[in-house]
Amino acid sequence: MTRLFLGMAILAGAVTGAAAQIVLTPPAAEAPPAPIPAAPPPAATPPPVESFTAPSAEAVPIPRPRPAAPTAIAAAEGGAAITGGGAAAAPEALPALPTPEVPTLPAAPAFSNADPLPPLPTDESIPALPGDMVAAPEEGAPEPLPAPDVVPDVPALSPAAAGPEEAVSDTNALPDIAPPPPAPGGPDLAYGAFQRGFYLTAFEIAIDKAQAGDVAAQTLIGLIYEGGYGVPQDFGKAFDWFKLAADAGDREAQFALGMIYMQGRGAAQDRAIGADYVEKAANQGQVDAMYNLGLLLLEGAVRERDPKRAAQLLAAAAESGTPDAQYALAQLYAQGLGVRKDDSLAVEWYASAARMGVVPAQVDYAVRLFNGTGVAKDEAAAAAWFERAAAAGDPIAQNRLARILAIGAGLPPDPVGAAKWHYLARSAGKQDEWLDTFVGGLSDAQRLAAAEAAQRWPAD
Repeated sequence: MTRLFLGMAILAGAVTGAAAQIVLTPPAAEAPPAPIPAAPPPAATPPPVESFTAPSAEAVPIPRPRPAAPTAIAAAEGGAAITGGGAAAAPEALPALPTPEVPTLPAAPAFSNADPLPPLPTDESIPALPGDMVAAPEEGAPEPLPAPDVVPDVPALSPAAAGPEEAVSDTNALPDIAPPPPAPGGPDLAYGAFQRGFYLTAFEIAIDKAQAGDVAAQTLIGLIYEGGYGVPQDFGKAFDWFKLAADAGDREAQFALGMIYMQGRGAAQDRAIGADYVEKAANQGQVDAMYNLGLLLLEGAVRERDPKRAAQLLAAAAESGTPDAQYALAQLYAQGLGVRKDDSLAVEWYASAARMGVVPAQVDYAVRLFNGTGVAKDEAAAAAWFERAAAAGDPIAQNRLARILAIGAGLPPDPVGAAKWHYLARSAGKQDEWLDTFVGGLSDAQRLAAAEAAQRWPAD
């Protein structure tokens, strides 16, 4: 489960934030009896997207047990106005219940409409998840993979040929994902037992076959030792079994062994050797290996930096249904990194990843829906996606939802709800001076109700 988390951290640094800012213009408030505080200054126009700078990754994650669990790629901070992502400051506790006082509502802040939040269908609730993932784009996409080809000894990937940004060279084409041939003896009883949680039974069935040279059984024994499934966890033994199977050509063992070398668990850390095994697995169509190799090519540390090749690998993984690869590919299209910049294609992949549960993708998708970037503007659908991501605990989504509820954009105005989500976002480190002023202008009863609701969350 941890093998994709570290990988996504690499991509988060590689494709720095490009989400557009939400522009929310609240209605004018009636003049209160007390003096109206000055409105905060308009949100600043975000600086132009800078060229990609690869981060220095600590490691690429180890493989997870089947089935895989989705992870998330962090989104970059956007500033005071609503954006698609951001890094939160140090957490702080929820606010204490306010002391009664007689506040006044602040004047409505003025925002420009320079940087419009990607849409969903205009349903009253969050749109139903589609049966199929968003289709891979045809125009401007990395070149599709060629027909399957048997590779006796998997060669190293060649660097991308020089060419225009929007094209990917034929010399970099990957082989199609080739599923392993069915076992000649019928179904694999060891894997069947493992998948049902009968780990000792799986071990007993697989160990004799592994010692006899069965590479699939060797990989399973390595997985059992690596995860401590029914036996004491032992990374050294896991390494030994993965090594046997990997050197015999098993793509799952090659990827697992690559992750062990990357993180130095069970063997001395050697990212160069780890990248070699990851690349071998990727050449055989192992989806997680293609995703992680794409990140390594964006990082440019143990492999020469090659955004075009990275985009091709991430596209192959995305088309195979990997939600993290879909989110990564969306960011490449949004930035124009390794592919031609295309907001419409970026929205399609953001939407697919969002529907598959990637919370940062839900935030970025909501941003583009709200602003009409690459998609028809739909504030109601954007608010629904912000609600979903806020309920999942994302502080950026909580902050944006608070602003939406404060001014009634896409949802009816709800000052108490706005204060509640502001308290929660602020406790997670997302500061917002405009919302501080707005909440300070609520009545004692409103702020008390909001504080109590924030303290009960997520129970209610």
